[in-house]
Amino acid sequence: MTASLPRNGNDAMVALLLAFALQSTPAATRELATDLPQGFLPEGVEWDAPRSRFLIGSIREFRIAYVDPSNGRAGAFADAPGSVLGLHVDGGTLWAAWTRFGHGFDHNPASGIAAWSLDGGRALGNWPLPDRDPRTNLGDLLVLDAHTLVASDSGTGAIWRFDVRTHAYTRLIAPGTFRSPQGLAPGRTPDAIYLADYPTGLWRVSLANGDATQLKAPPGSELRGIDGLYRRGGLLIAVQNGTKTPRILALTLGADDTIVRVRRWREMPGEEPGLGTLADGRFWFVTNDQWNEYDDDLRPKAGAALRSPRLRGLPLSELDAAAANAQ
Repeated sequence: MTASLPRNGNDAMVALLLAFALQSTPAATRELATDLPQGFLPEGVEWDAPRSRFLIGSIREFRIAYVDPSNGRAGAFADAPGSVLGLHVDGGTLWAAWTRFGHGFDHNPASGIAAWSLDGGRALGNWPLPDRDPRTNLGDLLVLDAHTLVASDSGTGAIWRFDVRTHAYTRLIAPGTFRSPQGLAPGRTPDAIYLADYPTGLWRVSLANGDATQLKAPPGSELRGIDGLYRRGGLLIAVQNGTKTPRILALTLGADDTIVRVRRWREMPGEEPGLGTLADGRFWFVTNDQWNEYDDDLRPKAGAALRSPRLRGLPLSELDAAAANAQ
């Protein structure tokens, strides 16, 4: 039998304060070690919400795996036609950009977009880009609406539209416009997207005519070297892995699509952050993509210290709290 403690007004107040403290305790950063092969070389990451699992694409193994977020155990989802880069879930479909890399990543025989059903990983189609430029490398992609995707070509600098009904590609931006376009994020209005060009920074691209405007930022801000790009309301979350110290940035957008605040959300010295996804109240991303451990033919360099992929989940509540404090 459990003894009952007497309750009075003070006891009730203590209980109320304790409940409030528990509710306001910040969510913790989560670490997830996977049992994927050490040579997997991960790139794109997505969240399959109905099945509560991550989907991770492999550069070296031409496949997509799923990972259980509760224990890091991986399983086979689907084979792919090439190295899997950007991933995007839309309804019951997983879309992926892929490339078959040649030596030095500029002698690539093919690149394109493929799709699978989330229910069982059944292949729905594969559509290589007709452009035969050997530099072509479709890296990231974004679902615009029920009929249209856009994809960035980091090899030629072009941006492509893809019609999911006709499976036709059309250029939104011609090759050479950007030097190395990477991550794509939806604009705050349906007529534009945000784009990270690795050597030059962040841009707003009009979907009507392809006009590109570089986003202004506070003096001294470093916005080069951004890979993954994600929007959450009036914030852009960016994976900056092309700087001496890699980091995750949280960028506050102003009403006119200028960047009014640059927050270094997480500094990551000695780590290699890769692409990510917004899921389960966190921003999840690969912490050890290990591109630097491979040569121009995707073979491990001599002495490469390969490790199984790891994910980290940063609580989005931290950004909400920072935004509230800034008001």
